[in-house]
Amino acid sequence: MSLLAERIAPGELLLLDSSVLAAYLDGGERTSALAIELLDQLVASGRNPAVVSMVSVLETLIRPLRRLPAAHATVLAFYRDFPHLIAAPVDLDVAAEAATLRVAFGLAAPDALIAATGLAAGVAHLVTNDRAWASRLAPLRDRAGVLVLGDLAGG
Repeated sequence: MSLLAERIAPGELLLLDSSVLAAYLDGGERTSALAIELLDQLVASGRNPAVVSMVSVLETLIRPLRRLPAAHATVLAFYRDFPHLIAAPVDLDVAAEAATLRVAFGLAAPDALIAATGLAAGVAHLVTNDRAWASRLAPLRDRAGVLVLGDLAGG
């Protein structure tokens, strides 16, 4: 069993941050191998369904749109078709949770909306490459843990 599979129990719902999705879609980042394992083995199999914020969808569409419109369509298809991956809307409950996170923990609005999406969905883990989330959101560990992929990559 991999370290990633050891840290995430079967059935636990996950929030995938933009940084994790970018590592998966790009494939050339230091944490890409872990992001690929996470999505292709844990999420796609249904072992650990995952939620992504529409803010993450927006953020991960920008680079492909600038570089190659066909890649933009590929990323959209990824969000539409990837098994057990739900792109969750930003609704009133998510916005209210994000405002609370922004005030309580000083998160930037995009990060607050992304984290709030996961908290509103009842995820067990907020999975990210942003180490600042681990310290800032530590008081929320009874609601959801922060799992930093870079920490599992030995970095």
